Amino acid sequence: MTKHRHISILLLTHNEESSLQKNWTWLDKAKKINEIIVVDDNSDDKTIEILKKLETKRIKVKIFNRGLANNFAEQRNFGITKTTNNWIFWLDADEKPNKDLIRFLNHIDNLQYKNYAFKRNDVFIGHELNHGENSNQYFLRFFNKKYGCFAGAVHEIWQTSKEVKSKKFHIHHYSHKSLKSFIKKINFYSDIRSQELYDQNQKSSLSQIIFYPLGKFIQDYFFKLGFLDGTPGIIMALGMSFHSFLVRAKLWQLSHH
Repeated sequence: MTKHRHISILLLTHNEESSLQKNWTWLDKAKKINEIIVVDDNSDDKTIEILKKLETKRIKVKIFNRGLANNFAEQRNFGITKTTNNWIFWLDADEKPNKDLIRFLNHIDNLQYKNYAFKRNDVFIGHELNHGENSNQYFLRFFNKKYGCFAGAVHEIWQTSKEVKSKKFHIHHYSHKSLKSFIKKINFYSDIRSQELYDQNQKSSLSQIIFYPLGKFIQDYFFKLGFLDGTPGIIMALGMSFHSFLVRAKLWQLSHH
């Protein structure tokens, strides 16, 4: 017997006014989505106002204000407790699914797997990146909530014992519009990641501070062909290398304060 399934979107927000205005016009085409669970980290712009306008007769928008406390996984796990559906599609405010992915979400009554991963296309400072950091990676974004939980204070992932099926559908990621926001987020994320490693009793050293960032740059720029993305490609590769440097340097500082 066919089960008629519905989907809950899980969304974390913090001052996402600009992203929400541009990236969420696709909802009308996603017929299986009947709920958006928002966990908002004290936004002080028009984020909440815009989110409320996404509500329709079919789609309920439920907003919960909850401080991030430097742990993205805990935010998402909290959000899952507020969902009424078993099937969860999680996105960031600056992301949107392509047409093929929306079509897939509209036909989920007979799914064989509990977890699905999709490719992500990054648009960085106005330029699409086809190589480097996230090239050829699949991100687990659609799952049955009964079979896992989120883990990781930053760059959180859905941990599950069930098989993950990769699909060649795309999520478009309209990331940093400016270098200022890029550097700000690198600094913020490296704070969380270094504290996470410190809490796990990990240590940093001079060699790690030197060679982790160097290895990261070589991997992203050369092995993952980031150089083919031109100037935006080297900016991204250097930024990710800088993130690696900050994590190890801040971890060293935490261990020697």
